[in-house]
Amino acid sequence: MDVYDVSDDLVKKLNDWKLINIISAKFNELKENYRKVDFVERALIDFKYMEKIFLNVTLREDKCNKRSVEFRMLGNEQFSLKNRKYFQALELYNKSICYAEPNSEHLSIGYANRSAVLFEWKRYRECLANIELARKANYPARLSHKLDKRERDCQQLLEQQPPDLVPYEFKLSFDSHAQVPYIADCLELRESADEGRFVVSNRDLVVGDLVAVEQPFCSTLLPPMRYIRCATCKRENYLTLVPCDSCCSVMFCSEECKQRATSTYHRFECPIIDFLHRMFNKIHGIALRTTLAALDLYPSIEELMAFCEQPQNQHKCAFDLDYGQLSPQEHYRAIHGLVTNQHLRSVSDLFQRSVVCAVLKHFIIEYTPLKDHLGGEEGMNFFTDLLFRHLQTSPSNMHGIDLVEQVNETKDDQTHSSGAYAFLSLLNHSCAPNTLRIYEGTKAYLFVLRPIKAGNVLYDNYGAHFAIFSKQQRLDTLSMQYRFDCKCEGCELDYPTFGRMPHKATVPSVTDDTDMKSLGAYNYDFAVSNYRKYCDFLTQYGAAYPCEQISSAEECLKMALHIMVDAVPLKAKM
Repeated sequence: MDVYDVSDDLVKKLNDWKLINIISAKFNELKENYRKVDFVERALIDFKYMEKIFLNVTLREDKCNKRSVEFRMLGNEQFSLKNRKYFQALELYNKSICYAEPNSEHLSIGYANRSAVLFEWKRYRECLANIELARKANYPARLSHKLDKRERDCQQLLEQQPPDLVPYEFKLSFDSHAQVPYIADCLELRESADEGRFVVSNRDLVVGDLVAVEQPFCSTLLPPMRYIRCATCKRENYLTLVPCDSCCSVMFCSEECKQRATSTYHRFECPIIDFLHRMFNKIHGIALRTTLAALDLYPSIEELMAFCEQPQNQHKCAFDLDYGQLSPQEHYRAIHGLVTNQHLRSVSDLFQRSVVCAVLKHFIIEYTPLKDHLGGEEGMNFFTDLLFRHLQTSPSNMHGIDLVEQVNETKDDQTHSSGAYAFLSLLNHSCAPNTLRIYEGTKAYLFVLRPIKAGNVLYDNYGAHFAIFSKQQRLDTLSMQYRFDCKCEGCELDYPTFGRMPHKATVPSVTDDTDMKSLGAYNYDFAVSNYRKYCDFLTQYGAAYPCEQISSAEECLKMALHIMVDAVPLKAKM
């Protein structure tokens, strides 16, 4: 059961009972969003949905030594000489660490077992870090001889460990923009009735030009990554992670990241963390995190309310901010100003969103400390309005933070986090994009992927690329999720998918088996030496787009850039 099951079942019941028209009319009469959500919440309570959710979905799993031992035994099995599946063992040991009860020896044994994996993997620095964690967690004396020997061996072998890869240092290809210092000075904001706000270049751009480097206002880690990456900084950090003291679903790379989380968003998410993971998707997750991050901007809810209600804080974007004093409050102005498109939404769309908001609001207010932070009814109404706002802006403005594509992996396996980016949200969609986003941690680099003439628009891709999906699939997806009918060049000219793409005799091939093999092996030196070759080729033959040779070169360029910023998952390197 997830929140959409609840919404669908409620609508079905209302239809069966011939109440849908009455309920829809009453819902539609309500002007304020918090009233719409409260109306739906009352219906969910009256029809026992909230009670059913509470009885059937665990809000937060308790620490449990028995479960900790079970995961550790599974980890041992993966780590055995028979299997040698190190990544799977590390993830299971992390789960064992998360489930271990505070001050129990199972926590320290989990760290010690993790150190054994890292020793075999020749990650001696990380191995020593885990040995130290095990000792701090009161590793039992009866087993200490194992740890002592591993520590001595580690110290002797430490010099053999190669230095950690330092990501390639990319810099903007042009001077910084006078208003927005993390984008190139050639970019300008435009607006039209058809396209809304969008970005153009005032000069010719070539493939490989770096035109923006942006950090998000906030980000959230996706549930499948919770035993792999730090919930705060989102880095893998070779799985030297430490657990939340209260829940079994969140880990951190350091005490600093742990303190940042527990003093801000995690104090509200922690009591219902497993409920959040079970009932909601990544869009809902980043909407909630953005709302909680906004609440953390000011000491009181009243100050945030005053900030959001000021006329100068409405409909702002990245180009309107004061970068001379870019505080988190100033950064939020652009996130708060993202358009909701509420006037374009149907009653059924708003009703479904209200169900999502009502369930989220009900459980986070009833079962976490948030209610005390919000004060009275006015604060709760404001929180509901703000959450509903971000539930509308998140689907079309928030970005998945992903890694290099891997063989036999799905998009969900590549994407590890979601982020709220003020500038990137201004880029419109094309099924044949001329820009490319690459992430180092949560920092986003925006590269030019196809030549862009002065005066032309910069286009991103929202996940519906012509080389992968048919025109009808793209139109259906974009209409359903983003509420627009795509008229990009890929759709207007009906570009073929990769399997039907022509091999043009007038265009040479810049890639061969060597490229595929070296990039497939995540060869950093090869990527650094060859990425310019792909850029120059794609610039020179841009007029022949699309064709098989260009598509192959684009894929090699994407791979090379991911490798250069080390956007490669740990398990791909093992």
